[in-house]
Amino acid sequence: MDNRINQRIRIANILLLAAIMLLSFAAIALPAARAGDLTAAEQCDREAGSEFDSERNRSFPSVSTEDIRIGIALSACREAYNQNGDARTQFQLARVLDKAGQKIQSRRILEEAARNGHALAMVNYGAQLAAAGEAETAFGLYERAAAAGNILAAYNLGVAYRDGVGTATDGALAIRWFERASIAGDDVAAFNLAVMLDEGKAVPEDNLEAAKFYGLAAERGNVDAMINLGLMFESGEGVRRNPVAAQELFRQAAYQGDPLGQQKLDPIATGSILRTAMLAKMDRSK
Repeated sequence: MDNRINQRIRIANILLLAAIMLLSFAAIALPAARAGDLTAAEQCDREAGSEFDSERNRSFPSVSTEDIRIGIALSACREAYNQNGDARTQFQLARVLDKAGQKIQSRRILEEAARNGHALAMVNYGAQLAAAGEAETAFGLYERAAAAGNILAAYNLGVAYRDGVGTATDGALAIRWFERASIAGDDVAAFNLAVMLDEGKAVPEDNLEAAKFYGLAAERGNVDAMINLGLMFESGEGVRRNPVAAQELFRQAAYQGDPLGQQKLDPIATGSILRTAMLAKMDRSK
């Protein structure tokens, strides 16, 4: 009896030792990533990668402009830039400099990143050129960035062709670029495409297609699309009249504070929505 107990103890000790050895090997094989283990370029990627940059380092989550930690990001991105950083590093340094209020330096380095083929840098630099009256140069940058697959560039081309900015007005090409951006996930592009089809000025009116793209934009949270699609369901314009669907869209828009959405609901429903929205805002502020 004692021998069997001792044997079990020895087996348990052997298993425990084996488990400890496995954990030790696992710790060696998968070390935790520490800031000191990252290169300057990786630290810059971690601190300044934009959600709109399809070329960003996806080992790290994107950083919104308001969440950039200027001191840390500026130090890392400057060091990476001085180590002959690539176009992505250049763009990220320009982004941090802009956040830090160093606009002249930011513009110079943003131009450098655009020259080196960084798609989002081309879009942002193009927007600066367009604001300065260089619309044709900006249009060329949008074309290059859109060819690289940038969604914002596709949207900007849609606007350029619709409004004739930097190029001749062309409704069909505006539709094409808005559609490309909307399919890639841009809710504003989907809304603008729907408006063009709804109005029927630059392209033939197509209310059924307009409703489709209003719906796509509304699903992505676009309040204006919710209102316009709600009005179509309310009147039966281009779609089968559906007051229930219209009220649901107005309710969603009203919940986000849209005054027309609130106006379209009955007073009891509006009061309930406003109270719910106020309570949600209070919860978020805690």
